[in-house]
Amino acid sequence: MIMNVRSFLAISVASAVSLAAMTGCDDGPSAPVPPELGDIAVSQDKIGIGHQIVFTVEDQTSVSGNVYSLDPVWTINGNEIMDIYTSYDFVNGRGRYTCYYVPMNAGIMEVALNVDMRFNDAPAGEEEKSVSVSGEFEVVRCDARNSFWGDSVDITMYREPGLVKRGSSDEYIGEGTSSIMGLSSMISSVDLTYVFENGGLVQIVEEFLVSADRTDGYEYVAELFDFALRTLETDYAGGSIAGRTLEQLDTDRVECLSVAAKYRRGESLTGDEMALLGEGLVKGWVRIISNMSLDNTDIEFTTEALPTSSSVNMVLTYSRR
Repeated sequence: MIMNVRSFLAISVASAVSLAAMTGCDDGPSAPVPPELGDIAVSQDKIGIGHQIVFTVEDQTSVSGNVYSLDPVWTINGNEIMDIYTSYDFVNGRGRYTCYYVPMNAGIMEVALNVDMRFNDAPAGEEEKSVSVSGEFEVVRCDARNSFWGDSVDITMYREPGLVKRGSSDEYIGEGTSSIMGLSSMISSVDLTYVFENGGLVQIVEEFLVSADRTDGYEYVAELFDFALRTLETDYAGGSIAGRTLEQLDTDRVECLSVAAKYRRGESLTGDEMALLGEGLVKGWVRIISNMSLDNTDIEFTTEALPTSSSVNMVLTYSRR
């Protein structure tokens, strides 16, 4: 029997429990006894930001008494969880309490379950009982996107639905949203490649195409590249530009090379200079590469020129360190 935990609860088997408790009692009803709660269990050992996790608690002993209502309340860091994300299951005289949650910040989660019970036919002052249990769980930043290095194919496909195996290789491909904060409002989706070795995840590649076929074409290309790069540098390098390098692929394009060098050094560019940088990225005259790292992850962001289509492919690679 599964129900929303805030719904009115009348446990049918409780009448049998109550009858057994009252058998042989001529001096009135016995005081009800609430169940003993077990520890809070969580659905995975390592909890990452953005993971959907499931907390569960099970009764270790059966309730004794004629239960009139039961009200379980889950809280996380003091905030009550809405009923639609919790459930209660009563089987064979014992309860199972469930809470679904998606942590959005790293740190310690203080998780608590409090169960208020009300009883019929109880002695005066014994009509209400409460039991509770609590625990602490750590949430950490994922190694890349919503994954940890070493994740299995099954776990990865659960967290990134829609991936398909590429031929006979250990690569899985698909589409998803960009992991670069704010970019999803400009780019609807990115092409994903997940690479595995010996059954464990070792690399994730995000690629997205940017076309210069618009009024502000080349300037737009450079501005979008700059937005993505600065966001990544803020996130993974504390705003440092030390990881930038410049590849001069056509040494005859002196003016473009000069502008690209200014950009690599972090100097401000005019609109015309941004347009020239964008043209260089699209036509393959120059290439900016930025390398960063964080904990277990190496990050590289760069471009692949596609001059015949007036486009550039922007490539973000996360690799296991």
